[in-house]
Amino acid sequence: MNKTKKNTILFLLGKLVSLTGTRIYGFAMGLYILKVTGSALNFAVSILLSTIPAIIFGPIGGVIADKVDRKKLVLFSDFISGVIMFVAFGLSQIYGLQLWIIYMSTVFLSIFNTLFTTSFDAALPNLVDEARLGKVNSFNQSINSLTSIIAPIIGGIIYAVVPPTMFMIFNGVSFILSTISEYFIDFYWKVGKVKEKIVAKENQFFSDLKEGFKYIRNNSVLMIVLSVAIFINFLFTAINVAIPHIIVVQFSLSDNLYGIIESAFAVGSLFTSVVFASKLGKFKPVKMGFYLIALGIVNCLFSVPLIISNIGNMDIFVSVFYSILFFIMGFLIVVINIPLSVYMQKTTDDEYRGRVMALNATIVTAITPLGYLLHGLLLDLIPTSIIMIYTGVGIFLLAIFMVKKFKNNGSNEIIAGEMKVAEVEN
Repeated sequence: MNKTKKNTILFLLGKLVSLTGTRIYGFAMGLYILKVTGSALNFAVSILLSTIPAIIFGPIGGVIADKVDRKKLVLFSDFISGVIMFVAFGLSQIYGLQLWIIYMSTVFLSIFNTLFTTSFDAALPNLVDEARLGKVNSFNQSINSLTSIIAPIIGGIIYAVVPPTMFMIFNGVSFILSTISEYFIDFYWKVGKVKEKIVAKENQFFSDLKEGFKYIRNNSVLMIVLSVAIFINFLFTAINVAIPHIIVVQFSLSDNLYGIIESAFAVGSLFTSVVFASKLGKFKPVKMGFYLIALGIVNCLFSVPLIISNIGNMDIFVSVFYSILFFIMGFLIVVINIPLSVYMQKTTDDEYRGRVMALNATIVTAITPLGYLLHGLLLDLIPTSIIMIYTGVGIFLLAIFMVKKFKNNGSNEIIAGEMKVAEVEN
């Protein structure tokens, strides 16, 4: 078995085990908090506690990932996450499953998950052949989509028969198994072992972080890609806020129908990342612009049932119509996200990749709560249909901006409609 195939199998296997355990655990703890406290605020606090550490430690993790052996960071992060789960289980046996135990474990898991994700994302281009990087990212997306579908199902079944604290054991074991899988991944076959240069002084850390910002600023194409990624995520907070309100409040659909509609997105993502895995490698600005325009149109179409909502029983129409739109959206998000991710991975120099990935993730994570707050306020002030049209138009304008910027960049590959990075193939 060649290095690429071996690394790919071990990476995806570890990711599947770890992510399944984490999402089942997250589902179970969220359900436990809601059932025991009945408070949406307590549930929101748990989400907030998983977000804030990622924002704070994201840049720190990026600098560390560029200075320290990434394999050591990946193994350390996953192993410590497993230890955190076992410690949380032990505390829950002594004090009972208290909110402070859940909150504390959430914070520490978020910190080490940030370090893990940054390190692995930065190392991924060094683990596989250049021609397979796009396919590996597609399979990675498949695992994300698959676990988002099966985790609530498995979690719901297990929750009915075992104590909530057992989910800590399950998650801890999944982290340890993932660590074992990752131990056998060859992180060095393309680049050799990294000479560790751990940052010891505060001023050196900020200097390294500043270098990361400077690197992004001096790369005009990378700036465009990052800008597109950030604004797409910001606009999508409107969708995430508006759609549940439309389905549950405005059309009063059942919980089952709501679940079916939302699952269509994951099904669309999974279908696309599996079926089109080998075709998502090349970054083509013109085609990307087309996909963004299509995404904008889909967002505008979400307003249609709101505009014609007075024509009798809308339950079946809304359920089918929104399920189709969510499936298409899942398809479009994958064909947009994967080429963007692969492009950033392959065009960023190895010694800067950790900081670039971390800064992008940090900005996206930080802007998300602001987007939720803004669009939540707007939903109380203006019709929901206007919100959906606004997001669609925003994405449409983003597509025009991206294509125009790429053409102004002056690259022959861009003018031809296909961006290639030297001899690198996705």
